[in-house]
Amino acid sequence: MCSLLLACNNQQDHLETSAPDKASTSEEAATSDSSNNPTDFSPETPEEITSQFPKSELSDSIALDSINDTPSLRAETPAEQGTLVMVSDGREERGHLIVSSVLGVEGDQTFQSHYSVVYRKDNQDKVLLSLPNFLFIQPSDKKLSFDKISFKETDVYLLTPQYRTGHGLEGYAFAVDKKSGDAFPLKLMRKGYESKTLLYADKGQLPFSQNERLVVHPPIGAGTPEEDTKDIYYQLDLENKQLVAK
Repeated sequence: MCSLLLACNNQQDHLETSAPDKASTSEEAATSDSSNNPTDFSPETPEEITSQFPKSELSDSIALDSINDTPSLRAETPAEQGTLVMVSDGREERGHLIVSSVLGVEGDQTFQSHYSVVYRKDNQDKVLLSLPNFLFIQPSDKKLSFDKISFKETDVYLLTPQYRTGHGLEGYAFAVDKKSGDAFPLKLMRKGYESKTLLYADKGQLPFSQNERLVVHPPIGAGTPEEDTKDIYYQLDLENKQLVAK
């Protein structure tokens, strides 16, 4: 009887010793498979962002960094009875300059979207200006402000999204009536021509109010005629919602 038990135990020990380890075999197979397919473990490259806006002269100088599909507040300034804001409408593409130019230096941040300048008062939004496919450059993503210029009956607010151009700065002008609180955009009239932006020098004093007129230092460059180097005086015409150069 003891001999029979001993023989059975010896046979069981022999089977356990000779049987391959299933876990070890599986690990070896997995290792073998992975070595035969090295591409399974290669790092994924991030998907390149492609602009959805029309190509411009700056497109090749910009590297896109991110896309924002929610409204972005890019400028904000409180008025007496409301608030002026510049906000994106839909997709906004953010990037940076990869080369320097007259519009900015390498590394400056770029912003492009369909923007609106809005006047918010009493929980109501009034769109004053639409800027489709608008691209501008700033040194940082700091929120911009409207420059305030006070007159007797109204306050004029100047928004300049692009911080440099090489030929002066271009600002959008808006008026807010001090009595009614109503806001509206101002067009610029000079030498019989109408413009949507006010051009002023990028160095020195900002446009200011003097004797109920807007005084503007014009940008001056090489070849600028002497008559165009003098200060420009604009009269505020509220009835026609315009600034007229005198």
